[in-house]
Amino acid sequence: MSTTLASPKRLAIAAVPVLGIVFTPLLPFVHTPTFWLGLPAAVVWMTAMVILTVVALQIVERSYLREGGAELDRLEGERDAIRRAQQDATAGEGH
Repeated sequence: MSTTLASPKRLAIAAVPVLGIVFTPLLPFVHTPTFWLGLPAAVVWMTAMVILTVVALQIVERSYLREGGAELDRLEGERDAIRRAQQDATAGEGH
């Protein structure tokens, strides 16, 4: 794996529940009076997709952090702080 957050593997993991949500209107059980667990099938399906989204994002985040993403985030935060300080100093000189 790479430390790039948007690596192909991580995007594929996150895309699974998104595709499930996007294609929900095309699924045959949505247009029939089907009940799962006493609820309309579409409601149960969407609930499962929301839960799957949370799980997928947890997997993506953990793999990113395991591959050194925390260090990259720290370095990016330091660079942003320096950049903001320079912008503030430049803005202060103009007044």
